[in-house]
Amino acid sequence: MTRTGFVFRQVKARPLRAFLTAGAFAFSVGLLGFVMVLGRALEQDWSVFQGQRVIVMAKTSMFDKLPLAYLGKIQVDPGVEEVVPFDFVMGAYKDMRAENQVPVSGSDSVKLLTVYREATLSEAHRKAWMDDPTGSVIGPILAKKFGWKVGDRIVLKMAVQGGVLETTVRGIFDYKADNGLYIHRKYLEQLTGDTGTVGMFWILAKTRNDVDRITKNMNAEFENAPVPARAMSEKQWQLNFMQMLGNVKLLFGSIAMATAFTLLLITANSLAMSARERRNQTGVLRVLGFQKGEVAGFLFGEALLYGIFGGLLGIALIFTFCTTIGAAVDKTQYAGLGALLVPEARVILIAFGTSTLLAALAGVVPALGLTRRSITDLLRETS
Repeated sequence: MTRTGFVFRQVKARPLRAFLTAGAFAFSVGLLGFVMVLGRALEQDWSVFQGQRVIVMAKTSMFDKLPLAYLGKIQVDPGVEEVVPFDFVMGAYKDMRAENQVPVSGSDSVKLLTVYREATLSEAHRKAWMDDPTGSVIGPILAKKFGWKVGDRIVLKMAVQGGVLETTVRGIFDYKADNGLYIHRKYLEQLTGDTGTVGMFWILAKTRNDVDRITKNMNAEFENAPVPARAMSEKQWQLNFMQMLGNVKLLFGSIAMATAFTLLLITANSLAMSARERRNQTGVLRVLGFQKGEVAGFLFGEALLYGIFGGLLGIALIFTFCTTIGAAVDKTQYAGLGALLVPEARVILIAFGTSTLLAALAGVVPALGLTRRSITDLLRETS
């Protein structure tokens, strides 16, 4: 029997332990790889025009209002193609439960369709919305969730005069990632009585190269304004919005660290049990003339097998996680993110390399522990 065959035989001698160890390895590697893929996806544009837009909002909080007069100062920037005032308020359909919350946005309809280029409407729906001052358009996610159709009369509970928003659905956006309900800004002003302020400004730059310059100009322009404002790319705004739930990068980093540490503990525990069980066998091998390094190599090789097989299974799980979660995300307002959940060769290599390296590190201490004992001690401990 070859040395490699001997190592395989040792692994197969405890099939349940080998399966559980490799399975735990695979899950940990799969999770680690998916976290890396997700982290990279969050840094990319989720839609074609996302990298071409800039958000200007109050510096203190996204819920504070800006003077509408800032619009003129934004429009004169040479890199701005279009800018639209944008207000956001939550409504409730039927009752106040979280699953019935509806994000309602008020904006200039013509300019909104220019800036929000992904969300296209058919010409008939576009005209119907323009002709109805109290009409609305909705995203496909919202339409599917509540079963709304063009022509439906919707009543939402909102913190406005009269306590409700009444609107007729005049169109449904083609953009599958949209989850909102949009009404004319003038209609929202009638409901709220607020005509001088706005929640934010949504800017479409002429080119992607203009985004950084516009952001710097807007930050300088409104740094010492009566109501200080800050500008950021839409991508940065999206990430900041997500981080209201917590530090996303720190969370992903913590998951990656915990996963790596779990890999180390799993393998170390399995190999420690294997080393205890084969002390008598190690003593016999030493009597037969095997050197300490060779004996340690058998246990070390077992550790590498766990790392290699667990890593290979883990790579399959990375693709499974990305496909499954990507399909689930495609049914939400983060649909653009789902298409970016594609493992790169770099991620696969890092995940597999991490698996193998940690397995090797976990095998060092048990392997050296066997070599430190004398032949007599090894035989006596299990006799």
